[in-house]
Amino acid sequence: MADHTRIVSSTARRTRIRLSRKNRHPKEMARIAEAIQTFPYVSRVQTNLNAGTIIVHHDEDALEDIKSKLNDLGVILMAAVGVETSSMSLSDAVSDLARHLGLGTKGILNLKLLAPLGFGALAVLQLARQGLQIGSAPWYLLAYFALESYIKLNSPEDKSAPGRADRRRIAA
Repeated sequence: MADHTRIVSSTARRTRIRLSRKNRHPKEMARIAEAIQTFPYVSRVQTNLNAGTIIVHHDEDALEDIKSKLNDLGVILMAAVGVETSSMSLSDAVSDLARHLGLGTKGILNLKLLAPLGFGALAVLQLARQGLQIGSAPWYLLAYFALESYIKLNSPEDKSAPGRADRRRIAA
């Protein structure tokens, strides 16, 4: 099985995270532990270099924020064995990728632009290779995907719907 960072066990006030092998060196584990310790809802963080784990003692509802902080640190959590991943987690991952891409390019690029442009580029490539004949992935289908994804990703109702972080603030 591939070696990934995952939550090994979690209770209401304690979470144990097993880091991937690339994150198990002392400096990286200390960096992650120090970043998690800065949160006011985290009371204590313990590291075990031999086991490659970090144990976080926290308030009851802090687990989602800890996961978010780990993602911000570049530590991607994989689902535990036997736990189903939902489409919401895929949506969250794509949202985080879009946010990081926007921050990294100072707002110049975003996934709402890159996805349709990618389909459009594939459509032009297929048109250049095959001409107007119908093949395995016809250019007009890719062009349709480009247009449809642009319309869906840039629809006005997306901008008015609160994001997950906004819903959390509203509920509090």
